[in-house]
Amino acid sequence: MAQQCLADLRAFEDELAGVGFGVLAPTGYGTGYGSYGMGYGMSGTPRQKMQSLRDAAYVYAFDGDEQSCQTVLASMRQVYQEHQKLVGPESDDPDARRTWRRAHLAQATPVTEMDRLMRADIVIGADIRTPQDQELGEIEDVVLDPARQTIAYVLASRGGFLGLGGELVAVRWSDLRASTDHEIYVLDASPEAFAAAPKVERGSFDQTSGDNWRSTLDQYWAGVVGKR
Repeated sequence: MAQQCLADLRAFEDELAGVGFGVLAPTGYGTGYGSYGMGYGMSGTPRQKMQSLRDAAYVYAFDGDEQSCQTVLASMRQVYQEHQKLVGPESDDPDARRTWRRAHLAQATPVTEMDRLMRADIVIGADIRTPQDQELGEIEDVVLDPARQTIAYVLASRGGFLGLGGELVAVRWSDLRASTDHEIYVLDASPEAFAAAPKVERGSFDQTSGDNWRSTLDQYWAGVVGKR
């Protein structure tokens, strides 16, 4: 593995977490950003760009390609600088970030009440937080139920924005509320309840296909959400 680039990636993760990368003022970036109706062929938000670059950097890092990994990491830093310019002079102020994030949490709408089509890549990579602004995880994937023609649940990793290989927690889609820009999803459950929720092992997805597992998932979240 490209050990130096892995170390640099983790240091960059700490930097992003410190400034709250991807957290916007309630007005967002302006035209063309933060809209979950965004059409195909557009470049996406800085957060989405960062996620794509993050995945590429880790591929190179685990292949032992130090030079390519560092090249992608340099692009990630450039996206970060562009993001800070878009956000404005308060971009490095932790207090301002907390205020912005709580404004998003307060405006979050249940996903079951949304009336517009949306793309999966708007959901993937978003934060899941408690109503009290405690970090729970990051949405890694969306699981569809073809028989019911709906989203069954999302898989959320426990860890930082650039975390890799963490536990995958199954969260019912219907229990989430979405911020207006879909950068944050709200789950009314404690961090302890989130940590104890049903898990999905990486590489063992078939375990979730049975009715018994789905019943266990439903029973767990029915007994947790909104009951703190």
